[in-house]
Amino acid sequence: MAECIILKGGGGADLDVVTAGKPDVLTGKVIVDKDGEPLTGSMPNRGAISSTLNAGGSYTIPEGYHNGSGKVTANSLASQTSATASAGHILNGQTAWVNGNRITGNIASMGGQTITPNTSSHTLSCSGKYMTGNVYVPAVSNLSAGNIKKGVNVGGVTGTFEGYVPTATDLYLRGNNINGWHSTGGDTNLLRYDSQAITLLGPSRVNIDARKSFSTIGHSWLCFEMSITNGGTIELYAPDGATVLSRVAMSQTGNVTVKLNISSVSFASLIALRLYRFYGSLFRIYLS
Repeated sequence: MAECIILKGGGGADLDVVTAGKPDVLTGKVIVDKDGEPLTGSMPNRGAISSTLNAGGSYTIPEGYHNGSGKVTANSLASQTSATASAGHILNGQTAWVNGNRITGNIASMGGQTITPNTSSHTLSCSGKYMTGNVYVPAVSNLSAGNIKKGVNVGGVTGTFEGYVPTATDLYLRGNNINGWHSTGGDTNLLRYDSQAITLLGPSRVNIDARKSFSTIGHSWLCFEMSITNGGTIELYAPDGATVLSRVAMSQTGNVTVKLNISSVSFASLIALRLYRFYGSLFRIYLS
């Protein structure tokens, strides 16, 4: 005898509307698929997942279920800008973030400097300032032991100079009037015998004679070391006081050495010089 099963109609669910798959259902949870078969979910349950970020960082949100309580938190600016600078360490007008605070610098700028040495000390006020150029201190010219009085220390150099010592051919040397030069005529009021030189104060005609005789034999030049302000002429007279033996015209100015040609002059006697229309200082007269 055959059996017949009769299904009740009217109250069954339409499973054709089911579209969820395993990835759509939490792990461990079971539903039925559209065929009425059991289906266990595979969606990860992330719960309240959280993360913290520094500036510029990123966080990749993982797939799965999130319960809405998780959050991404940014770390404080102070924790990311730890530093020790203050306004006094930063140039004026420049800004920086230090321990979470924006600060504006106040260091003043100062350009390059040149300091000229002199007899007084000099303090360059650059404390707390930013130098935008170099500090230049020029060397002291002619700072050598031979130019400094013996035993005197100048700028760390101890002098060895013991005065101007004349040689056998010197007739006058910086105040040391070896041959006794003296004024004998002309504008003598414009001539002055200083401690270091014979000085002519203006364009003039001045005669000076040597009280002590000297010989020109074996020498070609009568030389004059001088500082000339205005050019003129030097004339060498014979012992008779009238005959011009040699002359030289000077057009240059400044510190110069002027030479009178005496290669054709031969005598051993008192002589005279005429200093005509120039002024300056005469430091040395010598034979060469």
